Amino acid sequence: MPAFNECLNVTNMKSNICLLLIALFTFVSCSKDFLEENPRSVLNPVTFYTDEAALNAGINAAYADLRPLYGENEEPFRLTILGTDIYTHGKGTQGLPFNIYDPDLNSFSPEVLFLWSNCYKIINVCNTVISSTEQVEMNEVGKARIVAEAKFIRTLAYYWLTQQFGDVPLRTTPTISVETEATRTPVSDIYSFMIEDLLFAEANLDPSYEQWGRIRKGAAQHLLSKIYLITRDWENATLFAKKVIADQANYGLLPNFNDIFLYSNQVNKEIIFSIQYENDPVNSGTVGNRTHLYFQNSYSDIPGMMRVLEWGRPFSRFAPTSYLMSLFDDEKDERTDIWRTFDDYYYNNPATLPPGKQVGDPVDESWKGKIEFHPTLLKYWDPTRPNVNDERGNKDFIVFRLGETYLIAAEALMMSGNVGEGVTYFNEIRKRASRPGSDLSIDASELTLNAILDERARELAGEMDRWFDLVRTGTAIDRIRAHSEAGQNIQPYHLLRPIPQNQIDRLTVPFPQNPNY
Repeated sequence: MPAFNECLNVTNMKSNICLLLIALFTFVSCSKDFLEENPRSVLNPVTFYTDEAALNAGINAAYADLRPLYGENEEPFRLTILGTDIYTHGKGTQGLPFNIYDPDLNSFSPEVLFLWSNCYKIINVCNTVISSTEQVEMNEVGKARIVAEAKFIRTLAYYWLTQQFGDVPLRTTPTISVETEATRTPVSDIYSFMIEDLLFAEANLDPSYEQWGRIRKGAAQHLLSKIYLITRDWENATLFAKKVIADQANYGLLPNFNDIFLYSNQVNKEIIFSIQYENDPVNSGTVGNRTHLYFQNSYSDIPGMMRVLEWGRPFSRFAPTSYLMSLFDDEKDERTDIWRTFDDYYYNNPATLPPGKQVGDPVDESWKGKIEFHPTLLKYWDPTRPNVNDERGNKDFIVFRLGETYLIAAEALMMSGNVGEGVTYFNEIRKRASRPGSDLSIDASELTLNAILDERARELAGEMDRWFDLVRTGTAIDRIRAHSEAGQNIQPYHLLRPIPQNQIDRLTVPFPQNPNY
């Protein structure tokens, strides 16, 4: 996607990182796009960011380091949608402990180490950029913008950490050597720090930039509204959600829900913040956005079917629960069109056709409802890959969008007792989803927390929000047990993930594990 037209002579850098981080920095190479990267060599962060060009390179690296969380890897999805009321595993069982809550969900789980190491890597990059601005002479407005971007990205990393682990170490300065001591900071203190960072970002970011993909004022406001929901500050959650919605010059609900996710429409007014990907494996990474793989069913596993680009490579990692699909009224709700279902498939492999079947015939009804044909979410569909087996995708990853902002406003207003106003924001989403001739609007008396959670499921399915939503609202245990056959083993202690054992073992001071792990 079009983004920053900057060419920076940047190198990969690696510092002697605190063992807390359990990771190495990766920075970026010269390219036409501010998020294109290709590791080259190593540098010390203290001596690297000494001029404006290097400082810009540093913030570009921070942007690029968000890719492992948003698009490049499967682990973040395992931590945010598996084992919830609306998603379970497909035919592939990677990350299964997070779906069934068995003893293998423990401090050695690779998912928790992945998240911990990547988030602290991002935080240290941002800390280095922020601290380096003191020694760089440049335009003060431009410098403040870089600091604001770094503080936003740092907050996003802390958002992930606090929502998964609870109390975590709060690092605000660069780590440039091995450290073997760390303490866990209460989440309430971290939330205050995050809010302070985001208020600075809001004050120093512009409403829009020429370069698509740069963090804007609305992104800071949206993330503020999400954090205020967590802290149950309904007034401020409402205030900042309304600020985004009111910025009609930059944001607006698209009339057609499915248009939000079209590859040909990656620059649109619904998007508040997205991670940029390019069709350029040399400078934009060889992994790319692989999310298109995870939601495909395993259609090619049955006789008479073979892989085709149109239907995608069948990783079958995540399947919707029957509860999620029951929430949609296909006759009235156009959001069902973002799903490929059993009736969309037909036999396409003449070499393995079942007796009596021809290419083009509908798949036999005996397969309906089986795991091989679980509904496939098409939000991440990427038609640009050269062949069906190519894993690398080029589509941007949407992190925040306006549809959620409306639901945040509705929830905050409802929780503060202003149900009448809250339902107006709620119904904007329902009206947009309605097919011609239908109206999915509800009355104020019907606006409840369960109604909002159900609507968030319909609107935001697969967008890495569900675990956060259930934990934030205190509904995880009840809803998972009620609506997920796989999640019956969930216990209250599972609402916090285990601290990676690697983190604990490498410290020379006691570092408490979360209870029951």
